[in-house]
Amino acid sequence: MISPDPGSFRDPASRVVHDGSRVLRVLDDRGLEAWDALKTKEFFHRALADGRIIATTEVDDSIPGAAGVLAHPRLPLITYPYEWTFSMLKDAALLQLDLLAEALAEGTTIKDATPFNIQFVSGKPVFIDLGSFEPYRQGEPWIGYRQFTRQFLFPLMLRSWSDIPHQIWLRGDMEGPTAQQMRQLLPSGKRKRPSVLLHVTLQAKMEDNMSGEAVRGDLKQAGFSADLILANVSKLRKLVDSLEWDPEVEGWSDYDSCTHVGRDRDNKSDFLAKALERSGPRVVADLGANDAHFSLIAAEAGAHAIAIDGDEPVLDMVYQDSAGTNMSLVVSDLTNPTPAQGWAGVERPALFDRVKPDLIVAYGVIHHLIYTSSVPPRTVMQWLRNFNCDVVVEFVAPEDEMVSKLTANKLPEELHVGRTESEFRELLSELGFVTVSERSLEGGTRTLFDLSVS
Repeated sequence: MISPDPGSFRDPASRVVHDGSRVLRVLDDRGLEAWDALKTKEFFHRALADGRIIATTEVDDSIPGAAGVLAHPRLPLITYPYEWTFSMLKDAALLQLDLLAEALAEGTTIKDATPFNIQFVSGKPVFIDLGSFEPYRQGEPWIGYRQFTRQFLFPLMLRSWSDIPHQIWLRGDMEGPTAQQMRQLLPSGKRKRPSVLLHVTLQAKMEDNMSGEAVRGDLKQAGFSADLILANVSKLRKLVDSLEWDPEVEGWSDYDSCTHVGRDRDNKSDFLAKALERSGPRVVADLGANDAHFSLIAAEAGAHAIAIDGDEPVLDMVYQDSAGTNMSLVVSDLTNPTPAQGWAGVERPALFDRVKPDLIVAYGVIHHLIYTSSVPPRTVMQWLRNFNCDVVVEFVAPEDEMVSKLTANKLPEELHVGRTESEFRELLSELGFVTVSERSLEGGTRTLFDLSVS
């Protein structure tokens, strides 16, 4: 049964629908014309071959109102720019610019310039919206420029120059900051840079004086050309490539110095490997993944691993070494995961409406939810049970050294009940978990559980 993709409704010429296990792109007459032009271009076939554009085939499906139908592979997980690390957003921006430059050289343009048209597959950015390609019309400006600055360039500038996380901004406003907002947010020492004067100050003045339609018409009248756009794209690429972010890594780097981390890692790895062999999952969600060590074990076992953590600096380092791995990285706080966004609250589904694991790894995380975030133990385990899949979890007793640190400023009566091991075991039974195997770790305060659901 064919169902429309909730995030694909803005372009009637090229709509995405789902048909069971297949992802189809439905083209109207205008979309088919653009596709027929695109498939003759050398840059398109180069980008298909090297994986920069999603694999695409023509199919003979008969869909009412369709002039043509294309098929794409189903991706294991759709992620959004407010769930990416800095380096992921930067690489996506460079891909957007590179494809635009190659397209313009062959008389084609990309009408949209949004990170929502890019996904990460095996650690590399991939352009997925073929409907964005269209023949370039002489004299037209690059109509995606303003969108590129708001959703790519300005968020990267904010992080690189002001250390303002792009996730917060893009999650709050998916269109990204305006040039006028950027003019206020940038440090005074950066405001006289030529790149800022061109892409921020000048654009802010245009926002003050003209509508988007007036800007497009004015630029067209000025006699734009592909060569002029290419020159601008080249400068933009150099600017984006120059933006760096070198954070002081906290969180996991400090946590890594704790005695139990190195002591227990091999034991945890072995326990997880056995659980993976038993369960044979296709998708594994690693909650609180830290340096993604256990995600990589799952990926090496043949699963698609989803490493979820709120520590962006650590995940950014993981990303830079993740090319070729069957793994998705998601920056998200488990206590405040990505909500549903966009039109009617369904255009961009919530994180855990997209993450559908066959097995969850919850090492070193539930005690932080219980003691740091004050989530009751029952609530934490009920949440895990709601995934209705196998769970590999680490129970940490109240007398553990780390728990003592986490509760140093709390009175006993401020802590939730249900924290002891006996209460934990009773809770597992009540929630319908079945303990397949368990293993006590060396310190005597931590126990690993491999749980199935009854």
